[in-house]
This record gives sequence, structure tokens and C-alpha cells, in this order.
Amino acid sequence: MSQEIELKLRFARRDLPQLYAHPRLPRNAARTQLLRNTYYDNAELALHQRRIAVRLRQKNGSTLLTVKSSAPASGGLSIRQEWEEAATPGVFDFSLVSDPQLRQFLDQIRPTLRPIFSTDFERQTWIVNEGDARIEVAIDLGHIRAGTPGDKHGTKNAEKICEIELELLSGSMEHLFTLCHTLQRRLALIPALPSKAERGYQCYLAAPAAPTLAPPPQLNTTDAPGHALRQLLLAQVEHLQRNESGLLQHKDPEYLHQSRLALRRLRSALAFFSPLLPADYSAQFAPRWRKLSRLLGHTRDWDVFLHDTLPPMLRALPHHPELRALRKLAQQEAAAGRKEIRQHCNSAAYGRLLLDFTAATHALNLPETTDLCHFSWQRWQEWRHESQTLAAQTPANAPRALHRLRRRLKALQFSRDLLATPIAEPVTPAASAPAKPADRALVKTLLQELGQYNDLVVAQQLLRTRKHDSPLAHAWIAGQRALLELQLPNLLKYWSHTP
Repeated sequence: MSQEIELKLRFARRDLPQLYAHPRLPRNAARTQLLRNTYYDNAELALHQRRIAVRLRQKNGSTLLTVKSSAPASGGLSIRQEWEEAATPGVFDFSLVSDPQLRQFLDQIRPTLRPIFSTDFERQTWIVNEGDARIEVAIDLGHIRAGTPGDKHGTKNAEKICEIELELLSGSMEHLFTLCHTLQRRLALIPALPSKAERGYQCYLAAPAAPTLAPPPQLNTTDAPGHALRQLLLAQVEHLQRNESGLLQHKDPEYLHQSRLALRRLRSALAFFSPLLPADYSAQFAPRWRKLSRLLGHTRDWDVFLHDTLPPMLRALPHHPELRALRKLAQQEAAAGRKEIRQHCNSAAYGRLLLDFTAATHALNLPETTDLCHFSWQRWQEWRHESQTLAAQTPANAPRALHRLRRRLKALQFSRDLLATPIAEPVTPAASAPAKPADRALVKTLLQELGQYNDLVVAQQLLRTRKHDSPLAHAWIAGQRALLELQLPNLLKYWSHTP
């Protein structure tokens, strides 16, 4: 068994000559191989459900059996267990797997295994020395092909492979990132999340793409502080990357919403744990994530206007020319924003942010003497008190102050979800649970009202330009805002006085 530590990056096929021209990858030193890989599973896709990959690879006239275990990934980096050895075509001998439970499971389903999809590609490899590390750099160009379930006519789904992989053969992981940074200086290399196996299953299932929802925090009381915080931060990067393909290829506004949610949770986590984080770490990344959040936020504002704010007006006056013209202009603005987002997600700057953050987060070295449970509990109490103080001081007709309160409450809500995990259970029996039902219900209601109010304020800001001016829409929105300003004072008072 070996541990596979690998960085995977996507790039545009047009940039291939520039990549080949890089001095660290001389063409005359490359080794070229044609790899034909068949992945197997049973009819119920039991391996896929456990995120295990089993493949037979044809390489230089020989056959290799490979088993890979599941592994979390973010920022293009995956760390997983791998077993590989020579095999006979069509024969599965899982004695190579050193994990007893996994080997038993594989032996049980062995009689039902069948081909699911294939990945055939040309691989050019270099062995590069970086510091004390030996790294295999591989450029893969080819296709993924899969028959659809129940397909009797052999119809194939296909997807192109165009990626570069950096695998750490020996040495320190930090040098893996160093080499990748060197390659990134020449062109846009974007950390890629899905493995070839994951993409193969997507082709096989031919299921419609769907946005990925935020995963629950996965923290344990036995985790060291550095490990726990690292897992929390990287989980938000993974959530962002899971929705990246939707940002690039689809118009569904939920992809953008989930991407912004990932960024909000990431920034909240950075703020929540800022007393534990090195100052240079926070200073380096907080502004870069904020800049990306603002880029996505502008288009999200137009989505909310189109799908939430404008529809009630159109239902009341469906044929009004002013509103119909406004809808058309808003659609154009949203489309222009998506174009800008796609350009950014394919840019070198975006790729460097993902890689820099992943590298720095893996290198985080927090004092292991920190009591993360106690720290988290105290920090939550501080944020709760701060939000209540803000609520007591905020007028119901002050948009900027209300928006600041809304952001604090959203951050508090995220930290409450974090505290629902075992890592932040109260350390003393006298401490009250951080997620009391009264707190939850009141914060949820207040956030709903503040969210509606903020949508109306943003809509007014979007309409203030001459291009989007609409007296009718202005009047409608002003009326809705006035109604909310009558309801908010009581909610603010209740929250500010909640014990």
C-alpha cells in the first residue's frame, strides 16, 4: 500500500504549447505512454457509493490492478490510499489490499463486478526534483467514455481529459506546491477537484448536473486544533469547487448561491478562529476571498432581483411595458455578470488563490495545547453578545447598519452550526447549549426579515442608474421597504434582550 499525494489542475488545450515550453518540462526529457483504463463496479454501484475505485490498466503490454480509497479533496490536492500490482486481464485478486475490512468487502462483490466506464489517454511524464522532493509531473490528454445504464445499443457518453497531475513520490509536500507555483507563472493552471473516476461515474449515470449543497461540519473532540481547523477551512473550499462547473456551464442561479454560501462560511470561519490564526495568514487571504465574494455578489444581486423582487410586480402588472423592459435589462446584466465570473474562474489569479490557500492551510501549525472546545464556546458567546449589542443600537431604517447586523447574524448562525458538532460542546455542566430553540427561531426570523429588507435596498441601488430607472418599480419597492421598517423594531428589541 502507498499513500497517493497528488495535485490535479485543469488548463485550456490552447495553452498546451506554452506548457510544453516551460523550462522545467523539456520535451526531450518526457516519457510518453498510452494508458487504457477500465473501471469496474456492480449493478448497484456499491464501490461508487463508498467512493472506492477499482480499475484494470493496460500499460506497455502489461495489466495493473489498482484500488483507491475515498479521500476528501480541495484546492486540487487529494491524499488517499492506493494499492497497485501486476494482474491478469479480467482477474481480480484483492489480496494486495492491506485493509482487512476493505478487502473483505471487495471479495464479497467480486463476482458481480463488470465494466462501467473507461479512461483512455496519452500521458507524458517528467520526474522533477524540487528541494528534497521527487515529483512526477504528468500531462494527460484523452477521453472518458461510458455506456449509460440499461443502454442496449452501446450509446456512449464521452468527456475530454485535459489536465496536469503532480504526484509527490518522496519528500515534503510543501515542495509539491512550490513546483506548481512555478508552473503557474506561465499560464492559468486551475486546481481541479473531480478525479477521472468521479467524472467517469458522472458520464455513466448521465444524471443532470445539480448544485452541491453545503456539507455539515465534520469535527471531532479527538481532533488536534490544527487538524480540526484545517478540515473546516478546506471543506468550504471543496464546497466552492463542487459548484465551479455549474458556474462555468449552467445558468441555474443556485450554483452561484451555493458558491457565495461557501465563501461566506469560509470567511466566517476565518473570522471566528482569527485569534488562533497567524496574522500573516489572515492578512494574506481575507482580502482575496472578500474580492471574490464581491465579484459573485454583484451577479447574485441581479439574480435575486430577477427571481424574487421583480416577479410580484409582474404578477400584478404582467403587461406593463416598463416592467417588461426592466426584466430584459436585468437579464442582460445577470448574463454579463456570469460572463465575468466565467472569465475569472478560468484565470491565473483564481487558480493561484485556490493553490495558495490550500498550501498555506495545510502548513498551518497551531499550538496543540489549545483547548478548541473551550475556545469555540467562549468565541460563540462573544459573537452572540456583539450581535445583540448591534441589534440594540441599530435603527430600523438604517440600511448599512442593518446589513452589518445581518452579516454578523449569518456568521453567528454558521458558528452555531459548528458548535452543534461534538468539538464545541459546553465544557461545564452549568453552560447552556449554544443552539437553544428560542435562539434558533428568533435568529431565523430576524434573518428572513433582514434578508428581505436587504434585497429591497439592493434593488433600489441597482435601479438608481439611469439605464435601469423605473419610477413604477421604485414606488413598489419603497412601499415594501416601508412595511418591513414597521416590523423590524420589535424583532430587534426581542433579540437584543434575549438572555
